[in-house]
Amino acid sequence: MKFGVIGTNFVSDFFMNGAAEVDACEVVAVCSRRMENAKAFAEKYEIPNAFDSYVEMAESNLIDAVYIAVPNGLHLEVSTYFLSRKIPTFCEKPLAGNITEVESMIACAKENKTYLQEGLIPLYNPNFQIIKDNLYRLGKIHQATLNFSKYSSRYDAYLRGENPTTFRRDLANGAIMDLGVYVFADCIGLWGKPNAVSSACSLLDTGADVSGTSILVYDDFPVTLSYSKASDTENLCEICGENGMLTFDIPSMPTIVTFIDRKTKKRTVLSVPKKENFFYEITEMISRVEAGEIESSKVPFETSLAVHEVITQCRKQAGIAFPCDEA
Repeated sequence: MKFGVIGTNFVSDFFMNGAAEVDACEVVAVCSRRMENAKAFAEKYEIPNAFDSYVEMAESNLIDAVYIAVPNGLHLEVSTYFLSRKIPTFCEKPLAGNITEVESMIACAKENKTYLQEGLIPLYNPNFQIIKDNLYRLGKIHQATLNFSKYSSRYDAYLRGENPTTFRRDLANGAIMDLGVYVFADCIGLWGKPNAVSSACSLLDTGADVSGTSILVYDDFPVTLSYSKASDTENLCEICGENGMLTFDIPSMPTIVTFIDRKTKKRTVLSVPKKENFFYEITEMISRVEAGEIESSKVPFETSLAVHEVITQCRKQAGIAFPCDEA
């Protein structure tokens, strides 16, 4: 399958690393608003075609599918353009700025009978399925804590007054829409939509959040989600039950999953070695498209809708407003 890549930041580098491990994937074009960036990326990865317009990329008829890694506020515009041209679309997370935009993108995919996939990395990872398959070991669950916090160099840029895209509300950015998306996806991927939510955050003067905490309440237990781009933590995630505890290391890419028996204190590592994260996402997309389907089996539309419904609700509770919320 011949891919075009839109965007040349570090996430696109991750995509290329994954693509290199998938024999059925060939990246034949790259697009950036600045042609010099597109050409530099093309040279780096030996991509034969470079564009500074995604419309020209689409009209070139060079690509079978597209990977979109542009600022969040542009996801709706760019994705619906390609979907309307019936080009299978892999859009980076978060799928869009709010639930209304997500609903619009999914409606476009259905109308055009064209594949749409959201890049919720952990839900494609085999170790996430191992977590899900081993929840029974815990017995009755009473609490869970999922944390993803990492000090960002772009926070330093913000402090210098440089207004980086990471903390611009006009682009639907901020901590909850970046690292936060992963812990929301993990939680909803494991237990579905919660019964109730509560959320609070630390806002910057740009109107975007730099950190936050959300509590998702299920029938028998709450889940605490923490996310920050201005502090570092161990990012250890814990799911605790009467019989023991499941822990995993990185919410976006679970690598080590461990069960700790409460009585014996025995630690059992359950995880398996993983490939490049994008290997799983690209492989899933190609297999689903070849099967004539329009959504992922691992991250179906229902999951994306649930994730973004909850995130939109938590944002509003925390006072985080984007321009798309006012449309």
